[in-house]
Amino acid sequence: MVSITAEYLIPFIERHVNRTIGIRRNHSIQEIMPESVYEATNEELADFILSIPYYDQKIKDFILGTSGEKTIIISQAWEIAFIVRAKKWAESEEWLQEAFPLSIDLQADPLKGNNDFLTLPY
Repeated sequence: MVSITAEYLIPFIERHVNRTIGIRRNHSIQEIMPESVYEATNEELADFILSIPYYDQKIKDFILGTSGEKTIIISQAWEIAFIVRAKKWAESEEWLQEAFPLSIDLQADPLKGNNDFLTLPY
């Protein structure tokens, strides 16, 4: 178990979003070269965090800094689950094609009860 801040989690998200952001920006696969470096803007990262259906609202609030908590205690298993879900959403057609409603109200815990849904570890 380790105590972490949101700043610890954001690079995991950035890494996966940056790998696919060129596709989301409607660049063709042919235009995206392995050596090409695309960096997501802060707005794109916020869109990603708000839209990811695999994290509950408390995780999103923690990452965005809108919760009262500054640190959380996580296990290695939770960290791995967090990373896997970020990767899964960054590579999903819904994210890449912007085929989702970008609204916290509309995205409120759609997968709750599903094994893919991640909540805060406590």
